Amino acid sequence: MTGSNALKNSAAVLLAAVILPGCAEKAADALSELADLADTLGFTVVAQAVQARTAPDPGTYIGRGKLEDMRGLVAQHEAELVIFDNDLSPRQSQNIERLLGCMVWDRTQLILEIFARHARTAEARVQVELARMQYMLPRLVGLWAHLDRERGGIGTSRGMGEKQIQIDRRMVRARIAHLQKELLRIETERITQRKQRSTCFQASLVGYTNAGKSTLMNCLTGSSVHVADKLFATLDATTRALDCLSKPSVVLTDTVGFIRSLPHSLVASFRSTLEHVREADLLLHVVDVSHPDYETHIQTTAGVLHEIGADDVPRLLIFNKIDLSLHDAIDRIMLEKKYPGCLCVSAFEEGARNTITDAITARVRDGCISRTIRLPYSNSDALADFYAYSIVDSVDYREDAMYIDCIISPLMRRHFNRYLPDARNHGL
Repeated sequence: MTGSNALKNSAAVLLAAVILPGCAEKAADALSELADLADTLGFTVVAQAVQARTAPDPGTYIGRGKLEDMRGLVAQHEAELVIFDNDLSPRQSQNIERLLGCMVWDRTQLILEIFARHARTAEARVQVELARMQYMLPRLVGLWAHLDRERGGIGTSRGMGEKQIQIDRRMVRARIAHLQKELLRIETERITQRKQRSTCFQASLVGYTNAGKSTLMNCLTGSSVHVADKLFATLDATTRALDCLSKPSVVLTDTVGFIRSLPHSLVASFRSTLEHVREADLLLHVVDVSHPDYETHIQTTAGVLHEIGADDVPRLLIFNKIDLSLHDAIDRIMLEKKYPGCLCVSAFEEGARNTITDAITARVRDGCISRTIRLPYSNSDALADFYAYSIVDSVDYREDAMYIDCIISPLMRRHFNRYLPDARNHGL
């Protein structure tokens, strides 16, 4: 697999796609997204080649006649790379490269290259490298075939190329094993961090890539998470406290964006990062409502959430960038009617922070109970927890014990049961 380091940022690229039955309606959006992905790496799209087929060609995915047309486009525009919107087998990639005389990537490799470019933390770099190694392993075949032409002698059972492939496979497998161990270590650290936040209400921002999650994160928490108008600008999970009047306190996590056909190797490698999503108390599903295909983005995000086992986590749908799309009150009313309970905001407009914070606070308080708890003086250390994790209305210091009038959220019931053995007798 040839990496992006061999290509300059302004490299001319040709986009290609095979449209299979049932996919024609979304073909234009798919190619537009592929162009955005290429632009994220700084490439210059010079031409496109599209072919409708009932089934992929087993050897080259796209038809041989279309490949001849593509070879002419590559020569005409001096393209250095052809990017397929489809996933190619190792043999298909090799056959196409041989026929076109230039590098060929499929959709998965393009996304892996973007992730590698944008990985900033040690954890993200390990996750991306693992996914790339797993992608590379079956594609080693053929990389060293040229060495077989140099062998000679009678009775030679194995060529130099085959020997080199075996060596490379062992090296890649060893590297994969090392990276998997490193991710296990990182995951153990994350478990410890999550335990430290177990007394907080945990909300996570999820959604299609470039929906504006990081911008909303900065708007809500006053932080300075990296923001760019590029796909997958954020790969690292970032957690910040949310300043709102609720007990327990709320922490908000910004997560990696989703995309159509997100490579399974990336989903697996980012398992520890996506734990934030699975274990959240609330998912803030951010949608770029200005995108013409935002409904497909909603479906794609729902599909990824299902894939990672986050189906049952409560969600709050937030339509972002309304300043670019909802031009009158009627548009907004229709959207809110179609998606009951949704929020319509713009991260750059005043009021967005209060709108979302109020909605989160309402979710925190949903199901709260008001109780008077008898706390023996022998257990007075727990009083600090009441002030930290519940809303205390009053404390009555009587002769036999303290009686605390408080409002406790469902999230904290188990926490207070741990401090109060007799909590069941008081309705907890």
